[in-house]
Amino acid sequence: MPNWSTFFPRGYEYDYDRDKLHLHRVTIDEAVQCFQNGFAIRRNKSYKNRFKLIGISDEGRRLCIIFQLKRNNVVRIITGWEV
Repeated sequence: MPNWSTFFPRGYEYDYDRDKLHLHRVTIDEAVQCFQNGFAIRRNKSYKNRFKLIGISDEGRRLCIIFQLKRNNVVRIITGWEV
């Protein structure tokens, strides 16, 4: 598991056909902003290969983002919602 205090994603993936971010009225841009604006991360209890990030978008929305960490620090964003 990476050191989250120094973690910087090298890229982002999102599958518009399969993933559910849009169902919660969160844009992919807002989700990416949360990784750049400071965050807290925990392991996802339901899926061992996923994580839960709590962060803030540029607009000030506090969001929960579920993601998977792939090779070379590529983040696959799965879903997210406002908290």
